[in-house]
Amino acid sequence: MLIRLPVASLVLLLSMGGVIATASAAEEAVKESPQPPAQHRHGRGPKMLEMGIPDGSTVTVWQPDLVIRKVDAQHGHVVIPKSGMDNYHAVVAEKDSGKVKQAVIRYEYQRGKPSGHSTTELTAVQKTDFEIVPDPVPREHRDYQSGETWSFILRFQGDPVANIPVSLKTVHGNIVSGTSDKSGQVALHIPDDFPNVQEGERDERSAAFDVTAEYETAGITYRTRLNSEYRVNPAHWKSLMLGMLVAGFGMVAGGFIGRAGLTKKKVRS
Repeated sequence: MLIRLPVASLVLLLSMGGVIATASAAEEAVKESPQPPAQHRHGRGPKMLEMGIPDGSTVTVWQPDLVIRKVDAQHGHVVIPKSGMDNYHAVVAEKDSGKVKQAVIRYEYQRGKPSGHSTTELTAVQKTDFEIVPDPVPREHRDYQSGETWSFILRFQGDPVANIPVSLKTVHGNIVSGTSDKSGQVALHIPDDFPNVQEGERDERSAAFDVTAEYETAGITYRTRLNSEYRVNPAHWKSLMLGMLVAGFGMVAGGFIGRAGLTKKKVRS
């Protein structure tokens, strides 16, 4: 049966089709456009990281195959040489001042040939006396994002440490605190604190955060810091686009159903 729509309905249908097509085109453009990378998305060349490494620290890079390479740090920066291996590497900075031992760790993704090793091998091995280990590390092509909750494990000489206060601080100054449980685990919520985020507009900014903890034993204070970065949560723009599409389809479908109902009534009468 042929359903005739009035001009107003046709205009609505065409306009909604334009909105849907535009949204679809925009989504495709997002997929195809170059992505300003987080630091672990860089190519295979050397990478420079700002980790706030204390002066006088010894810095090493642990490869996916657990081979350790010593590197130099200057003014808190460290350059990671390319290893040729694909997967996470761990940058470990240690400073021993006698009664105080400090450590800074960062897990950084490098591209290369398949390493044949899993990330869990790298996170499981003891890299310093007292360390904070991501549980898990974000997958490749994935980042920590604002508004998400992530888990971390505190270990001392390879064993989990319970009842230790832990803090997560973003570069924007917000602090989230927690305490490790009997398995050394703590869940921390990354603040959604990027300023001037415009809902519905893609925002690819990233910023640094640190997870810190302190542990004392045998007259020695161990201070450890996990350094990483997080990005604006895509929900700020993806959820709005999805809502527009759903609303558009609903309006179009409602127009067809309503018109079909009126036509049936006319036919019966």
